[in-house]
Amino acid sequence: MIRVGVDVGGTNTDLILTGVGQKHVYHKVPSTKADQSIGIIQGVKEICDKAGIQPSDIDMFLHGTTVATNALIEHEGSKTGLITTMGFRDILHIGRHRRPHNFSIMQDIPFQVKPLIERKHRKVVRERIIPPGDIFVPLNESDVIEAIKELKADGVKSIAVAFLFSFLNPIHEKRVGELITEYYPEAEISLSHEVISQYREFERFTTTAINAFTKPKMRSYMKSLEKGLMEIGCGAEILIMQSNGGISGIDGVSNKPISTLMSGPAAGVIGTQFIGNLHNHTKLIGLDIGGTSADITVIPEQLLEINFQNCQIAGYPVLFPQLDVISIGAGGGSIAWADSGGGFNVGPRSAGAEPGPACYNRGGTEATVTDANVILGRIDPNNFLGGRIKLQKQLSEEAMSCSICEAFKMDLKEAALSTLEIMNANMVKAIRIHSIQRGYDPREFALVAFGGAGPLHGCDVADALEIPTILVPPAPGITSAMGLLSTDLKFDYIRTIGVLLDSAKESRINQYYHEMKIEAEQQISKDSQQGKEKRDTVTILQMDCRYAGQGYELSIEFNGFNENWREEIQQKFDTTHHETYGFAFEGNPIEIINLRVRTVGVMPDLEVPHVDTQQAVVSTKVTNAVFGTPKNYQEYEVAQYERVDLPKGYILEGPAIINGLDSTVVINPNWQGEVLYDSTIKLTRKGVIHNEQNS
Repeated sequence: MIRVGVDVGGTNTDLILTGVGQKHVYHKVPSTKADQSIGIIQGVKEICDKAGIQPSDIDMFLHGTTVATNALIEHEGSKTGLITTMGFRDILHIGRHRRPHNFSIMQDIPFQVKPLIERKHRKVVRERIIPPGDIFVPLNESDVIEAIKELKADGVKSIAVAFLFSFLNPIHEKRVGELITEYYPEAEISLSHEVISQYREFERFTTTAINAFTKPKMRSYMKSLEKGLMEIGCGAEILIMQSNGGISGIDGVSNKPISTLMSGPAAGVIGTQFIGNLHNHTKLIGLDIGGTSADITVIPEQLLEINFQNCQIAGYPVLFPQLDVISIGAGGGSIAWADSGGGFNVGPRSAGAEPGPACYNRGGTEATVTDANVILGRIDPNNFLGGRIKLQKQLSEEAMSCSICEAFKMDLKEAALSTLEIMNANMVKAIRIHSIQRGYDPREFALVAFGGAGPLHGCDVADALEIPTILVPPAPGITSAMGLLSTDLKFDYIRTIGVLLDSAKESRINQYYHEMKIEAEQQISKDSQQGKEKRDTVTILQMDCRYAGQGYELSIEFNGFNENWREEIQQKFDTTHHETYGFAFEGNPIEIINLRVRTVGVMPDLEVPHVDTQQAVVSTKVTNAVFGTPKNYQEYEVAQYERVDLPKGYILEGPAIINGLDSTVVINPNWQGEVLYDSTIKLTRKGVIHNEQNS
């Protein structure tokens, strides 16, 4: 099976093609911001030429997209309306009255970001469902029809429908959906019970609003992508990466664009896990450094998901499963600058792709992290991205002199090393928060360094955290695209039940699980019909539980009913609570808040190509590079290698630099590397004894 994975970033679109010959084919093209599909189609044509095939030979097309994310962050979605229960018009604006910064008097309360739906487009209707799902006030259809006509007259393109207790009984929302179809068939519709059938009205309303806000743009993009692929003869099955680490068909993400808000970073997490597990490492820290940001994830033997109470995108709470990955403003284009108080800062401002770092010679005048690496000799100006871009070291030096050296009375090398030290410190801080503060010891983990700049900084970050092992994937800049080819179809469904464990009825729980299983099977079947083969499926049942009176829940796996099922749930929850918070109230009453079903459609495994094992003579050239601290640094003679020339088993003694088409690997003086069978470079700190199982 010939498969293509495409991950769209802010600067470049990364592509990987498998199934032709013994090796993967990698390619990069510039991203086209106005319409991502234009750059994608060009990239598909070019990678097919590179592989010697036609686009019509592709069997499966997998894609990580930022369309919905960009629409939300840049506030460029469609004009959206809301129909809700009378009395709850301002839920989106009121929020939860939490203070994001407890001691700050300079914050906008109650809401820090602009509501996605203007107040004049929020319409209320008479209706009320009450627990456990009874109709207290029947739906007033004349109110609904009037609201629909007003929204249509105002030019609203997408309508969100969110009623107070629709997660217990969606009958009113379904009827409103029918009326919208009848009176305004051109409008996109997002019903909250279909988007996320879960309690907590503010988060559910906001999640539904985001879905409605981004839905027209996502549907238009998906149509454009499908049409563009068909025009070049590619009729392959199209699957899109979701935030939960699974993939879904075009119809699924067109109806639920909310599921793709962390599409790109999620692919990087899956790529991290794939590379780690391939080399017998299950405890992993992923460090994906691009041009403007660094994505960080911690995998303590299993993928972690963010609880919704901690999940925000662009300041908006999102009630949708997503992998635990955070982004900070630390990338190759991050700008070094002096603040008004005389402090040295790096990022989050970025030079981006245009004008880019000063050394790009595109008009950039501020020193960036990339400029610092050029000054220190860690990036070869004549061999950047395989020689495709010729860098101007003199421009880097001029920018660093003007913006940093003069301000802080430093020489060039000290300023450049200080830039890297601050950049690395920002990443180390983020990793500490997501590892040590959760009870995970980074010294037991392996660091997977990828992205265009990840391998440049991997050794420095690992030194600060005492991480003993670094894995640099075969094509670091394409690792997220590789993650697309190593995941499965995945669909999540949830129902709020809200009962005490002791009084929970098996029949009711079974009914909810059965309904969600049927829904999941229909979705898997629908995606299979779009493809070329039937897929094996795995179903996982979960419960969100809490001690009676607590505010938030923890998820535990549910293995079905037996004589002792209540005792098993009590024990599992006590254990999970202790692992999460360090204590448990054993024996305290437990509430079952939500039931969850996750259905996985198994996809083909990603084949791993092996590199040449012949110990050929590897040519090198010698350059000078600077290592050390800003106050104590040393210039070394450093061997430079071309990554494509390195055979399996080749030993790399630090300091060394390995140039590749998509990234540069820097090995610090206290590290050494070995080329593994799939071209992954494994770095270990000299003098460190490693566990054989993980070596």
